[in-house]
Amino acid sequence: MRILTFLLLINWFGINSYSQDEQSEIKDDYLTIQSGLIIDGYNSLGVRTFFEYQKKIKNKWYYGLSYEHSRHLGFFINDQLNELNSNLSQLSLNGYYKLSVANEKLFWLAGVGLGALHNNWDNHDSFGISVNASFTLNIKLSKRLYLETSPLIILLPVNRVYYSPMNADEFDDFYALTYFPFGLKVKL
Repeated sequence: MRILTFLLLINWFGINSYSQDEQSEIKDDYLTIQSGLIIDGYNSLGVRTFFEYQKKIKNKWYYGLSYEHSRHLGFFINDQLNELNSNLSQLSLNGYYKLSVANEKLFWLAGVGLGALHNNWDNHDSFGISVNASFTLNIKLSKRLYLETSPLIILLPVNRVYYSPMNADEFDDFYALTYFPFGLKVKL
């Protein structure tokens, strides 16, 4: 709730600091709530919750401030022989470029971001920096509501990948990806 209040205050101060002409140019603000699964390099499979505030900077460029949390659900098979259950929290600043397919009815957002990552493994906490890259499909459902999901829903059910130089036990570096992401985006 504190994060949502903080984002709304940033938006209010940002709107009031622009002149009337600039406000009419820059009017695309969004709030995204997304869920799905996350799989990391420690064989951990978790349920993911993602919140983001996005604001248009200029033309097709946007920035976003996001918070994400995942809770360990089970283990997934990947290239690691050992398993380590992990619970993640991440705060990121992201930059996006909008790729329109059908005007406002269908578009992709391609982005990169930098953030702070907290990982908890069985009473062991670790903090580090992380980078992410994303590619998300947005489908318009109504005047202000969009469905947000992976760009290639059937072929590649992933929309965001993460990397951090953080190490844990015998695991080097941290990497993760979203799996079957879905959410709603509201135009403010």
